Amino acid sequence: MMVMILSLAAVGLAPSLGSGRNNSTGVPVDEDVAEASPTPEGLPTFESPQDTIDIGRGYTATITTDQGPIVLELDTANAPETANSFAFLAGQNYYDGQEFFWVIPGFDAQAGDPTCVDNEEFSCSGVGGPGYTLAKEGEGAPGGQWAVIAPVTVAGGDQVHGSQFVIAMSEDGDFEGTVIGLVSEGQEILQSLGERRPCFGTQTPDAGGCQAEDDLAQPLTIEDVVVQPA
Repeated sequence: MMVMILSLAAVGLAPSLGSGRNNSTGVPVDEDVAEASPTPEGLPTFESPQDTIDIGRGYTATITTDQGPIVLELDTANAPETANSFAFLAGQNYYDGQEFFWVIPGFDAQAGDPTCVDNEEFSCSGVGGPGYTLAKEGEGAPGGQWAVIAPVTVAGGDQVHGSQFVIAMSEDGDFEGTVIGLVSEGQEILQSLGERRPCFGTQTPDAGGCQAEDDLAQPLTIEDVVVQPA
């Protein structure tokens, strides 16, 4: 089974899907380098997620990675549609083989882009998704450290990405989006990750504040995602 790219004007996430503030090591504010490659053909897409979970119940999601399991407690009360989408994609093996393509150590880690896979079938674009977006949910839902967030597709917007998610590793972040849930196990795996700020589209390491391929830390790879009742 299987179970964000912020505008470069937003600090701490990958280009064009969310925003984090108070991160001194985040992406430089420069709209001129925010161009991303188009999503390639041949990716699995869906018109919308099918109803997969009973939103009146609690669920956990176990993300098995090549470094061990990360367990999420899904917030079906405040984010029923987004949690259901996550579960639907998990059941489609959508996340299998995907990498945490963006990591600022101690601040955030981002995954869910189907172009960023361990078999290198596609060039990691940072903008890949399942073919749909979702309405932002859960205004006022608790965030903070270890929150799992579906980032907004455009800073200040009301739509969140259908598959990409950010895990906040610090209390200092302020991310726009829907809080899907909270990491309850596997925090040490996320804390051990090295920096990954890949260059997208026309970005270059010198002009874009991003890293060349050889400078990226080894990625954390998702092997399987299973969602089940808590």
